[in-house]
Amino acid sequence: MIDHWLRIPYVPFGRDVTGCDCWGLVRIIRKAIRGDELPSYADVKDKRALTGAAHEFFATGFIETRNIRPGTIVFVWRGRLCIHAAIVIEVDGRLAVIDSDDGRGVSWRWLPDYERQHNKVTFHDSDD
Repeated sequence: MIDHWLRIPYVPFGRDVTGCDCWGLVRIIRKAIRGDELPSYADVKDKRALTGAAHEFFATGFIETRNIRPGTIVFVWRGRLCIHAAIVIEVDGRLAVIDSDDGRGVSWRWLPDYERQHNKVTFHDSDD
């Protein structure tokens, strides 16, 4: 099921299946899993702007949660700075996190492995 997502190339500020960055991938997968149309934030060009966009996004009703399920959005933090976004998916009945970055493109890891890899991650979902 995830093979088509793994083939999407990394493209800075990309927002569709022809190429996307981390937030572009979150948007594509969230729409596929939950049908939500998330904001584009295509004008976000650095980590400071990403942090501002993350806080703006939280104000739309995406609250921090530990009720993690497919479609839950993951933010990676370095101190107060948001440095990355990802999304939870299900692989073989287990929770995993999939993301995209310029170093390796799209890849996934089991949820516990992803959490261990980063100092601070937060999980956000709408209360639907």
